[in-house]
Amino acid sequence: MSGPIRVTGGNGKAAGADWDADDAARFRRPRQPVEVRRRASWRQGLRVAARVFVGTVTVATVGGGGFAVHRFATAGTLFRVADLEKVEVEGAEHVPAAAVRERFVADVGESIFSVPLGARRESVQEIAWVEAATVQRLLPNRLRVHIRERIPVAFLRQGAGLALVDANGVVLPAPEGSSYDFPVLSGLPETLSPDERRIRMQLYLSFLADLDREGKDYSARFSEVELSDPDDVRATVSEADGSVWLHFGHDRYQEKFETYLQHRSLWQQSGETVRSVDLRYRGQIVLNPDGAPGTTPR
Repeated sequence: MSGPIRVTGGNGKAAGADWDADDAARFRRPRQPVEVRRRASWRQGLRVAARVFVGTVTVATVGGGGFAVHRFATAGTLFRVADLEKVEVEGAEHVPAAAVRERFVADVGESIFSVPLGARRESVQEIAWVEAATVQRLLPNRLRVHIRERIPVAFLRQGAGLALVDANGVVLPAPEGSSYDFPVLSGLPETLSPDERRIRMQLYLSFLADLDREGKDYSARFSEVELSDPDDVRATVSEADGSVWLHFGHDRYQEKFETYLQHRSLWQQSGETVRSVDLRYRGQIVLNPDGAPGTTPR
C-alpha cells in the first residue's frame, strides 16, 4: 500500500506550509481594479454633465422657437382681424348681427390669438335674446360666433306696454314686424329674483300643458294669465258677453275648466252676470268671488 499523498503548491512547498514574502506578494490582490473603477466613475460623471448641457441647450432652443412662434402669431399681420366683417354670426334670427359684432370692436387690428374667447362669449350672452353662445377662431384671421336664441312663451304686461318673456322669465324686446299668439302674463314684477321668476314661469307652462292634455287645446281660449299668487293661477276666458276670470288654484286645471264649461250655459240662460268663477274647491263653484254682484256658492 502506497504512502500518504502530499499536496504541494506550485513551487513544490507543502500545502499549509508557511509562505515567504515573495509568495504573499505574488498572491496579494492587486490594486489596479480600484483605479479602474475610480476612472470609470469620473467618466460617468462627465457623461452625465454632457447630457445636462445638451438638454439645457435643447430646452433653450425650443423655448426660443416657441417665443418666436408666439410672437409671429400675435404680432404678425397674417392673423390680424382687419374689420368687424371678419366676425361671422350664425344662428341669429332676432338678434341683429351688428349687435353681436359690436362686442368685438376692441379686437379689430389684433391677432385672432389675442382675442379672449371666454370674455367675448360672456359679452355676447348679455344680449337679451341670446341664451347661449360659442366663439371660435378661424384661420387665418376670422372669428365665428354661433348663438342659440331664447324662445318666447308668452307676452308680459309691463306697465302700459307688452314685451315677450321666455321660460326662465327673461324679458325679451318684441322684434319689429313679429307676430305671436300667446296669452298675456301678469304678476311677474321685476322685483322677483331670477329663481322666483323661473318658478312662476314653470307654473304657467304646467298650466298650459295640463289644459292641452289629450289634444284638447283648451289653452287657446285664454287671453290672460295672472301669476301673482303661486297658489292660485287665474286666467281669463272670453265669452259672448265679456271676459270671465277663472280661479284654478295650482292643480287639476283641465278638470276644473271642463267643470266650468258644463255649468256656464246654465248661468247664461238665467241671465246672471258672471265675471269671475272660483273653481278651487271640489264639489263647489263660487260665482263672482271677487265681490262682483251675483256671488253664488254652487
